[in-house]
Amino acid sequence: MPQITLKQPGQPVADFAFSGALVTVSGVAIDCAARQSDSLVTVEIRGNKTGATEGGNGAYLAQIDIPAKRYITTAGPDDAQGKPTSIQEAIPLDPNAVQVTLWPTVG
Repeated sequence: MPQITLKQPGQPVADFAFSGALVTVSGVAIDCAARQSDSLVTVEIRGNKTGATEGGNGAYLAQIDIPAKRYITTAGPDDAQGKPTSIQEAIPLDPNAVQVTLWPTVG
Protein backbone atom coordinates (compact mmCIF):
# COMPACT_ATOMS: atom_id res chain seq x y z
CA MET A 1 0.00 0.00 0.00
CA PRO A 2 1.30 3.51 -0.77
CA GLN A 3 2.57 5.75 1.98
CA ILE A 4 -0.24 8.08 3.07
CA THR A 5 0.22 11.53 4.56
CA LEU A 6 -2.69 13.62 5.84
CA LYS A 7 -2.15 17.38 5.53
CA GLN A 8 -4.42 17.89 8.55
CA PRO A 9 -4.87 14.71 10.56
CA GLY A 10 -8.38 14.19 11.89
CA GLN A 11 -10.03 16.16 9.06
CA PRO A 12 -12.23 14.52 6.40
CA VAL A 13 -10.52 13.67 3.09
CA ALA A 14 -11.71 12.60 -0.36
CA ASP A 15 -12.63 8.96 -0.91
CA PHE A 16 -9.56 6.97 -1.90
CA ALA A 17 -8.61 3.39 -2.66
CA PHE A 18 -5.55 1.37 -3.65
CA SER A 19 -5.21 -1.79 -5.69
CA GLY A 20 -1.60 -2.67 -6.40
CA ALA A 21 -0.16 0.28 -8.31
CA LEU A 22 -3.62 1.78 -9.02
CA VAL A 23 -4.53 4.77 -6.85
CA THR A 24 -8.09 6.13 -7.02
CA VAL A 25 -9.10 9.44 -5.44
CA SER A 26 -12.70 10.68 -5.78
CA GLY A 27 -13.19 8.47 -8.83
CA VAL A 28 -9.99 9.58 -10.61
CA ALA A 29 -7.84 6.48 -11.18
CA ILE A 30 -4.07 6.79 -11.65
CA ASP A 31 -2.06 3.78 -12.81
CA CYS A 32 1.23 4.58 -11.11
CA ALA A 33 3.15 1.80 -12.88
CA ALA A 34 2.11 3.19 -16.27
CA ARG A 35 3.05 6.74 -15.24
CA GLN A 36 6.46 5.88 -13.76
CA SER A 37 9.41 7.41 -15.64
CA ASP A 38 13.12 8.02 -15.14
CA SER A 39 12.40 10.92 -12.78
CA LEU A 40 9.88 11.60 -10.02
CA VAL A 41 6.32 12.05 -11.35
CA THR A 42 3.82 14.16 -9.38
CA VAL A 43 0.10 13.89 -10.14
CA GLU A 44 -2.35 16.38 -8.63
CA ILE A 45 -6.00 15.56 -8.08
CA ARG A 46 -8.16 18.64 -7.62
CA GLY A 47 -11.81 19.20 -6.86
CA ASN A 48 -13.93 21.88 -8.51
CA LYS A 49 -17.59 22.49 -9.36
CA THR A 50 -17.60 19.68 -11.94
CA GLY A 51 -16.02 17.13 -9.59
CA ALA A 52 -12.55 15.69 -9.19
CA THR A 53 -10.05 16.04 -12.04
CA GLU A 54 -6.39 15.41 -12.66
CA GLY A 55 -4.62 18.77 -12.52
CA GLY A 56 -6.39 21.94 -13.52
CA ASN A 57 -7.95 24.41 -11.12
CA GLY A 58 -9.68 23.85 -7.83
CA ALA A 59 -8.92 22.77 -4.32
CA TYR A 60 -6.28 20.11 -3.80
CA LEU A 61 -7.68 16.70 -2.94
CA ALA A 62 -4.50 14.66 -3.31
CA GLN A 63 -0.96 14.68 -4.57
CA ILE A 64 0.51 11.39 -5.78
CA ASP A 65 4.31 11.13 -5.97
CA ILE A 66 5.52 8.25 -8.12
CA PRO A 67 9.22 7.49 -7.60
CA ALA A 68 11.66 7.33 -10.50
CA LYS A 69 12.31 3.99 -12.15
CA ARG A 70 15.12 1.89 -10.77
CA TYR A 71 17.21 -0.38 -12.94
CA ILE A 72 19.25 -3.53 -12.58
CA THR A 73 22.27 -4.12 -14.78
CA THR A 74 23.03 -7.64 -15.96
CA ALA A 75 25.67 -9.08 -18.25
CA GLY A 76 24.64 -9.15 -21.88
CA PRO A 77 26.02 -11.00 -24.87
CA ASP A 78 29.43 -10.15 -26.24
CA ASP A 79 29.40 -7.52 -28.98
CA ALA A 80 30.73 -8.07 -32.52
CA GLN A 81 34.30 -7.55 -31.31
CA GLY A 82 33.90 -10.12 -28.55
CA LYS A 83 33.71 -7.51 -25.75
CA PRO A 84 31.19 -8.05 -22.95
CA THR A 85 28.13 -5.82 -22.85
CA SER A 86 25.55 -5.07 -20.19
CA ILE A 87 21.78 -4.77 -20.24
CA GLN A 88 19.74 -2.43 -18.05
CA GLU A 89 16.28 -3.62 -17.11
CA ALA A 90 13.69 -1.59 -15.22
CA ILE A 91 12.62 -3.00 -11.87
CA PRO A 92 8.80 -3.09 -11.56
CA LEU A 93 7.26 -0.32 -9.45
CA ASP A 94 6.93 -1.15 -5.76
CA PRO A 95 3.46 0.22 -4.84
CA ASN A 96 4.76 0.73 -1.29
CA ALA A 97 7.13 3.41 -2.63
CA VAL A 98 4.28 5.60 -3.94
CA GLN A 99 3.47 8.56 -1.68
CA VAL A 100 -0.04 9.95 -1.46
CA THR A 101 -0.75 13.23 0.32
CA LEU A 102 -4.42 13.91 1.11
CA TRP A 103 -5.79 17.40 1.77
CA PRO A 104 -8.86 18.02 3.93
CA THR A 105 -12.15 18.41 2.08
CA VAL A 106 -14.86 20.91 2.75
CA GLY A 107 -17.97 19.48 4.41
